[in-house]
Amino acid sequence: MAYKEIDESNIILIDSVSSFIEEIKRIKGMKESEDGTSTELYFRGQETEFWDIEPSIFRDDMLSIEHKLMQIPLQKSPTEFRELNSMFDIMTKYQHYGMCTRLLDLTTNPLVALYFACKKHGVEKYATEDGEVEKEPYGVIYYTDKYYPSQSTDLEIQIVSALASYDLEKENTLFEVLERLYHDRIIDEETKDNWLVNYREFVEIIQNNYMVMPTYTNERLRKQSGVFLLTSLFSFNKDNEVKRSVISKAKSKLKEEFNDVCFYISGENKETILKELDLYNINEATLFPELEHQLSYIKYANRNQVNPVTDFTKYEEDSASTMQDIGTKQPELEQYIIDNFADKFKEVIENDDIKKVLDIIQSHFTVDWYKRKPVLSKMKMSITGYYFIKCQSKDSAKQKAEQIMILLNQIVEDFIMTANERGD
Repeated sequence: MAYKEIDESNIILIDSVSSFIEEIKRIKGMKESEDGTSTELYFRGQETEFWDIEPSIFRDDMLSIEHKLMQIPLQKSPTEFRELNSMFDIMTKYQHYGMCTRLLDLTTNPLVALYFACKKHGVEKYATEDGEVEKEPYGVIYYTDKYYPSQSTDLEIQIVSALASYDLEKENTLFEVLERLYHDRIIDEETKDNWLVNYREFVEIIQNNYMVMPTYTNERLRKQSGVFLLTSLFSFNKDNEVKRSVISKAKSKLKEEFNDVCFYISGENKETILKELDLYNINEATLFPELEHQLSYIKYANRNQVNPVTDFTKYEEDSASTMQDIGTKQPELEQYIIDNFADKFKEVIENDDIKKVLDIIQSHFTVDWYKRKPVLSKMKMSITGYYFIKCQSKDSAKQKAEQIMILLNQIVEDFIMTANERGD
């Protein structure tokens, strides 16, 4: 499948942290001048522009087993949730550990959203006028200012969280649902009786989404300035007898919950912006305090300091006679290499590199040629390093060093053979 290319002339394209900050300041200032009050913006960053905005429970038909996903962990590991006071707090913990929930992660920190939008996705195919091309997708940042934050203790939040844990394939009439909420002590009897008559108030609650400021029960939420969009979206099928009206779970895309204006980051700029964000202390290590992410960041941050390493060569003693021959004639061997180097290596080494490579080899002449294999191994490592710096390709550098070492070893063999033939 090939995705449709985006027309960059119709989007806000971000190419640096500073350009993004300026855009956010402009939008926030414009909103506040219109409303006359301080405006809170909520952001979501996604690594591809073609993903829908939806909580994980809406994907792959997982909504049909939501009640099981909500209940089974409580049965299997009750001690893990003993200190949590509500179904919403339990859902928050599920979200932290990767369980499918109806919570959508957002943040009040635009730079955190920018980080997630700049995460590398991997190349995808795009259809262009010149045919298909492969490239890293755009990252995208959505934002909204339409919500006032709720608290996890609010009645609406408790009702929606409870309904998420109910099996609405069974007890799904208005009467049954309100009875269950009453039984679970989420609503009182007066409220239950009122909503059986004035049902529209209840329907409005279960068909709205809510921005929830969670209790920061884990360090990751705090570091990411995390907030949740709690998606409700329960359908209400009215019956002539109102209390028999059916309530059911449903899903929907959430792009309409966000502003029409959003920000895009081209795939080729993602890495550069991530490096900039690192200067603002926004990186994997600061946003994810768990050890696995700390170690992952350390590996990422030090990736440019690597140097070529030679392949393993098992040490083997040269024959005694050969070792003796080399040992007694080491000065002659070294002079032989110097005298014949340019001619022997002209097919492998560029003229500009001959002197530098010979200098590298000569720098190891002080090492006893009795230990020929360790000597050649050190030479190979140094030559690989030289070509790596020059061509910035580890494979090319290793290949060039291998060619030089084969020829150099042949020169040594030729010298020994010639000396033996002369009877020296």
